[in-house]
Amino acid sequence: FFFFFFFFKQKTAYEIMPSLVGSEMCIRDSINAEYMGFLIGQMGKETRPQVSMKNVKQYLVVGRAKPSDADSEPKIYRMRVFAPNTVVAKSRFWALMRKQKKIKHSHGELVGIHEIHESLGRSVKVYGLVIRYQSRTGYHNMYKEYRDTSLCGAISQMYMDMAGRHRARANTIHVIRTAVIPPEKAKRGEIKIFSEGNPKFPLLNKISRAPIKKFKSVFQAKRPSLFNQ
Repeated sequence: FFFFFFFFKQKTAYEIMPSLVGSEMCIRDSINAEYMGFLIGQMGKETRPQVSMKNVKQYLVVGRAKPSDADSEPKIYRMRVFAPNTVVAKSRFWALMRKQKKIKHSHGELVGIHEIHESLGRSVKVYGLVIRYQSRTGYHNMYKEYRDTSLCGAISQMYMDMAGRHRARANTIHVIRTAVIPPEKAKRGEIKIFSEGNPKFPLLNKISRAPIKKFKSVFQAKRPSLFNQ
């Protein structure tokens, strides 16, 4: 007589799937392991492309609800939107229309969208911005001041500043009011320093240069000093 003994080793959760532990083991038989691994690998990735708010443009978007039998001439709404392109401008317009006027994109129509071009000015102005943004705890109102040569440049500074200081995303920030204010009426300390007297900037890296061309040389026998002497 011959006897054969078979030993079966019980597989652990990490041998079945390295990512499945605890309650996730109950779904290992109903879902393909390869597809499950693909889903787990995609969990930490951002699916939507990030839109840069560094170069913001100003758009005037006009839209309304679609005419119907109840309302043959619906009210027209006009909105000034700051966005990097027309696609984002239209998206933000319909998002605000859906939230404030209960008009969805599927039940509305776009009358027109135009870019507002500012006059090219070389003088620096102080822009005051009244904004409202959504954080992880609620909604907050805020007043900001920026120095720039154009309004779109000041708005771009605001988006980057809010992202760095308050972790505010661009789609949660709403610009309520913009205005050009006199420099002497500025309230923020980093802006007032430019209007109170003559601002001075320290020269940290001072390199002695040759006064005339014949004293210039490509190579020198000593290492140059980058500190104030």
